[in-house]
Amino acid sequence: MNQYVFFCQPNNCDQFTYLVKEHLNYLAEKEALLEQGLIIEGEIIVADSAETAIEKFRQINLNAIEDYIQHDPTVGFTTFMMEMYHSLRRRLGIKS
Repeated sequence: MNQYVFFCQPNNCDQFTYLVKEHLNYLAEKEALLEQGLIIEGEIIVADSAETAIEKFRQINLNAIEDYIQHDPTVGFTTFMMEMYHSLRRRLGIKS
């Protein structure tokens, strides 16, 4: 089992990278990523493979987004208004 550390741009984890903590050059690579402005995102993920670690990372981020949406009424209201706007445009036959 390896320990995976994930890095991404602040407030944007659509694109990310990771390092394996056990690798000899981990500290140098970590420092290079931090100097580029990336941040460490979340906790260390322990997994058998990189694919499993990435899957866990994405699931954790998806759960965090869902929790945020469910607990922030502003997001819910904004989504409702956008959907109403799009629905009205479709009904009136207005093209984008």
